[in-house]
Amino acid sequence: MFETMLKKTLALLPTPAIAAEFVVNELSFANKSSLLVRNFAKSSGVKLKAEMPLLELDSPNIHFSTSMAQIGTHQNTISLRLELIDAVMTHFQLGKYANIDDKNLIKQFCKERGITTLIHFTKVKNIKSILDIGLNSKDYNNEISKGHIYNDANRFDYRTHMISLSISYPNDKMFYKYRQAQPEENWAVLEISASVLWELDCLFCPTNAASSSIASATEASLSGSLALKQLFNNQPINLRVCDPTDSQAEILVNSHIPKEYIRSICLDKPIELLANTDFQINNTYFHNRQYALSHCFN
Repeated sequence: MFETMLKKTLALLPTPAIAAEFVVNELSFANKSSLLVRNFAKSSGVKLKAEMPLLELDSPNIHFSTSMAQIGTHQNTISLRLELIDAVMTHFQLGKYANIDDKNLIKQFCKERGITTLIHFTKVKNIKSILDIGLNSKDYNNEISKGHIYNDANRFDYRTHMISLSISYPNDKMFYKYRQAQPEENWAVLEISASVLWELDCLFCPTNAASSSIASATEASLSGSLALKQLFNNQPINLRVCDPTDSQAEILVNSHIPKEYIRSICLDKPIELLANTDFQINNTYFHNRQYALSHCFN
């Protein structure tokens, strides 16, 4: 079924430009669809249209929908539809599959430096929601009316459509600041697969994303393998090769990180709220980075 439908779909898309328009149109409709479809669109790396697209009757999207309707109802064919759109994106190297050579360089760079883990810290009360639908940006959570409790009410990087991660170890200065400002809160540290760096749409910030130099930088200047490598310039010898030079270096991920990328949840103590959740007690990430490197890592 899939191979037959993919062949029919690709036949509708004779050029990369037509394929790109097809994908943009399909995913732009996702803004009015189910959470599953929205999540797919948000992590696709495709820039969506603000308004629902108006389609010509002979457009590839209309022909595609007609073919899908012959198989089953829209609800029953959602998974197949998304699988086909993903295959079209792969075939034409669109969205998160664009610049594949550079993404392979990112993957190779991470392999050489032993970069396996990305870090995100959050309040424990957010964990169940994150495990249910994945990590969302502030803008996307507001869009779907998800009651997420944010670490930073004021995003001075002005990129509220992006999710902040760190490489190998948390931004210890910010994590300490939030814990001191809100001592009544319990905190969790998420370990996330480093494959996010080459599979999703990312920006690489060599220092705090709220700094004036980063907040004013273009997204193009913060993208790609060369931007990632800048996070490790002039690295002191007391760091592991997988640690960015600046402990406040950030990875900004566009809109949505699917829950499948989350590998583990680390707490500094047992929390009753997560009694039925798979977590580990590991306070390593709750220390100053230099202390942790000296006392907690081999």
